[in-house]
Amino acid sequence: VHGIINMIRGLKQTRLRNYGKTLFLQIDVMEKFRKLAFKYPSVVMVGRTFMQASAKLNMPFFLVEQNKKAMGETAKEILEVKHKNVQSFEKFIMSAYEAPAVKKAIDELKPDNILLYGLEAHACVLQTALDLIDVGYNVHAVVDGISSFKSLDRSVALHRMAHSGAIMTTSEAVLFDLMRDSKSPEFKIFLDLVKNRIKVEDPFTDFQKGCLLYTSPSPRDATLSRMPSSA
Repeated sequence: VHGIINMIRGLKQTRLRNYGKTLFLQIDVMEKFRKLAFKYPSVVMVGRTFMQASAKLNMPFFLVEQNKKAMGETAKEILEVKHKNVQSFEKFIMSAYEAPAVKKAIDELKPDNILLYGLEAHACVLQTALDLIDVGYNVHAVVDGISSFKSLDRSVALHRMAHSGAIMTTSEAVLFDLMRDSKSPEFKIFLDLVKNRIKVEDPFTDFQKGCLLYTSPSPRDATLSRMPSSA
């Protein structure tokens, strides 16, 4: 039944069954956004975990960065575990898929599934997702790895991705789908990744610690709400 549904939708298998054809696609998780983005530590944690998974299982990982001269480097916690098989791309346009080098690399790989996450949800991530969906790729939007400066922008972007055909998921759901069998040699690798996540520096530690709800206000939202009405 699911196979028939996928054929009708024009989609390939959405379960993560082929490591070599499952692409981690990270969008603009820049160090410069650390004190601006809602739940930045969660986004960084996802990036670091996926980078480690990519290294241990030789899975393709594309690291996309926006205008490095202006925006600086990717988050330090992710770069700490960067490995030789990571392909890095610089872009100057919102949709990563409209950047010629990124588009060429994705189309040459022809991934069965693309695990998409990064910043900002309503700009670069959304436009990348929509472009990839439009040409027939299976896009998994990794919700705990996607954010914006303002929580409302994040929430609306996630809903739009879902209504446009993205498969909504979380980083832990991705890891469990990849490990699937407790008797497989990869099982312990994924289990260790789930258990051994490091704590990422959070400049908003006292603000709704640990909350990842779509509708939670971001630190920037809260600041704006406290401003005088005449401001």
